[in-house]
Amino acid sequence: MIKALSYVVVHTPHLAEWLKMAGEHIGMQVDIVQPGECARLRVDEKVQRFVLQAVDGESSMVMGLEASDAAAFAQARQALQQAGYQTRPGSGEEIALRGVADLFHFDDPDGCRVEVALGLADATTPFVPGRPLGGFRTGDMGLGHVAFITPKFDEMCHLYKEVLQFKVSDYTSVPFKVEFLHVNPRHHTLGIAYTGGPRKLYHLMLEYNDFDDLGRAHDIALENPDCIGVTLGRHINDHVTSFYLKNPDGWMLELGWAARTIGPDWQVEELSGMSLWGHDRTWLPADKREHARQILKDLSKRGLRAPVVTTSQTAKVSQ
Repeated sequence: MIKALSYVVVHTPHLAEWLKMAGEHIGMQVDIVQPGECARLRVDEKVQRFVLQAVDGESSMVMGLEASDAAAFAQARQALQQAGYQTRPGSGEEIALRGVADLFHFDDPDGCRVEVALGLADATTPFVPGRPLGGFRTGDMGLGHVAFITPKFDEMCHLYKEVLQFKVSDYTSVPFKVEFLHVNPRHHTLGIAYTGGPRKLYHLMLEYNDFDDLGRAHDIALENPDCIGVTLGRHINDHVTSFYLKNPDGWMLELGWAARTIGPDWQVEELSGMSLWGHDRTWLPADKREHARQILKDLSKRGLRAPVVTTSQTAKVSQ
């Protein structure tokens, strides 16, 4: 039904800061649609993966989920309506700005807009990164993944698992409750978390092709350490090595490398933690932060480790 996280739409009062971070720090291609008002960000051959729109009020982020084909697009809409969700067609302007063939949207249990789109056009020009790098890992696995915190955990899991037919990858209850869901070989497209707090967008993950590009993004972040929301580390489930960069709106972009993928022999399991090492979450309350650190110590005593599985680097060092 849904084949990938295709794009996101960010409404922000900090458009200029977003464009600087996206191009100079992360390495996205910035395409200005309307100066001071709207821009598209590219990370691959597609016409956009981020649409940035300036607003005067609070920031927000809308997920754009891509249907597998026209039949799946209609099936998703029917399934949502049968489950009690009101679906609305996208406007001609919205469809054109996103570069999709069609879209509809609905509100999730927390009242946040979600879009379901059909197709995403290729750009007419090659991808030109904002700084020299080997590109981002997208393709059939989509843009990356989104993780959010919700007080309506059961309702949100029902929406994505039962209505939209996402599959469980794995889950954990420490240091907080999370279910990780996939729709393609990417280990997870959604992470749904319950911490006891209100709705909050936690992060969006982008995956570099090359380890050195992640390292250079980390170097840039170290020039302003306060912009690092989660320190460099490696996740226990998708094995990605990453750090989390605070964006101008306060939520985070996880910049990662070498995530493993889901295959036909995948077995769902309960995780013993969130990370193998690192990933100190500066935003956690002191008691939960200490709990997370103790989990890492316990994993270290057990000698738990994981292989790195990746393609070769896209660039070679010239002598």
